[in-house]
Amino acid sequence: MTNQIINFEQQHKIETLRYILNSIKWAALLSLFLIVAISMSAYVRSLSAEYFDVLALMVLPVLLVSLSGLAMGIWMEREAMTQRMVLSYFLLLAAAWLFLIISLFLQASPLLGFNQYSALAGVEALVDILVVTFAIALFPKRNWMLAFIIPLMLMGLIIRMTSLPESLVFAFTKLGCFFVIIFTGQKVLAQWFDTAILRDVEKQMLVKQFRRMALIDVLTNLSNRRHFDEILHQEIRASERNRHPLSLILLDVDFFKRLNDSQGHVAGDRCLVQLAAILSEIAHRPRDLATRYGGEEFALILPETDLKGAVVIAEKLKTAIEHTRIPHATSDIAPYLTVSQGVCQWQEGIDAAAFIRSADALLYEAKKAGRNTFKTGIAKPVVSPKQACFYNAGDVEKPT
Repeated sequence: MTNQIINFEQQHKIETLRYILNSIKWAALLSLFLIVAISMSAYVRSLSAEYFDVLALMVLPVLLVSLSGLAMGIWMEREAMTQRMVLSYFLLLAAAWLFLIISLFLQASPLLGFNQYSALAGVEALVDILVVTFAIALFPKRNWMLAFIIPLMLMGLIIRMTSLPESLVFAFTKLGCFFVIIFTGQKVLAQWFDTAILRDVEKQMLVKQFRRMALIDVLTNLSNRRHFDEILHQEIRASERNRHPLSLILLDVDFFKRLNDSQGHVAGDRCLVQLAAILSEIAHRPRDLATRYGGEEFALILPETDLKGAVVIAEKLKTAIEHTRIPHATSDIAPYLTVSQGVCQWQEGIDAAAFIRSADALLYEAKKAGRNTFKTGIAKPVVSPKQACFYNAGDVEKPT
């Protein structure tokens, strides 16, 4: 349960930042549109060049901040953006708009030719648009949203009280209703946002669990044959690119059928689980892979390991199994479990199938040599169909 909460919180932070980064771009576009609308209004009224110069100075801060936000949204990598940078941008945008709103209200009549009521209506409409813009842009961050919209709403209230002091009831009623609508809308959107993220996290966890079930052996908790095949192909391609060594160890429990027949499958499964734990400890490097290859047969994929290094691993494995002393009373070798190993190094030009056949042939030699030992060699290509049949029949022909 704790891991689910942590994953949800991490995903929530990622999605919140991603949403707000997108908000930077469309808030900048909306700001540019409003600047164009204000400029067109001034153009329609055929203002003199002097008034246009004053208007240009008024809209310049919003223009510069909007263009920078648009550039950030288009060219800047999302991974490079931080919450501090995003908050700083919105603070600059809000400050630029507050400056423009105050300037427009103070100079609307002489500059744009508006009367007092027209100027009030225009500024109030602009304030309302900006309140909605910041509310939508920042709704995942309630504290941020309130910090931006409250000053704008108070600015609209002060402007109305200054222009029409006789309509205080309407001004406060509008402020209260607008605030309740914004606050309630934020709660609804935030709940939807959280639910969507939670479902996405649950879906990812479910997919991960299904993938794990498809790639992990249920009994031993090691990788299964499917995962083994996938990783072996990947490591062979990596070795072909970087010329680094790659080794494979196939190992088989000696006289495992006798153990199952004499002590039962429960005891046999218990031995396999203990052996799997030893393999997990031996294959401890990040890219090493311990696999239940099938039945009582296991495999170790050892990237960045030549034959000499693989022999060291085989010796460690043999010693660790001897020290664990897993009981096996029906073995001809010892009263505890032993394994035979085929230790093989990949060479260039060998595909996964030939690599496995070479390791399997070495395992067969180890069993013929008396078991509880290992044989080593370099992977060789299958030179004839007859040899290929011999290797494929190894699992049937070699003693158990």
